[in-house]
Amino acid sequence: GDDAAFPVGPFRMAALLRRPLIFMTGLYLGGNRYSIHFEPLADFSDLPATERDGAIQAAITRYAALLEQYCRVAPYNWFNFFDFWRPRPSSRQRRNRHA
Repeated sequence: GDDAAFPVGPFRMAALLRRPLIFMTGLYLGGNRYSIHFEPLADFSDLPATERDGAIQAAITRYAALLEQYCRVAPYNWFNFFDFWRPRPSSRQRRNRHA
């Protein structure tokens, strides 16, 4: 349960282009065998602009839930190269660092 920062860019682009997002993962089963899974993540096709930010946040939350679900099924199948749980500096701290 710790908070984790997910990039909003792919979700925002799909919303602006009014396209659906599909979650996809492949679980390694051993040898040359994989189980491939596709799940609907969000459909921004008919989304009014006034609802965009809320729908993007809901899609990110669903993405995190699906990621958790599949990590629980196959915890050794997932490795992340980005430190999600590293404390992120605030915008003020970033500005002060460059001053």
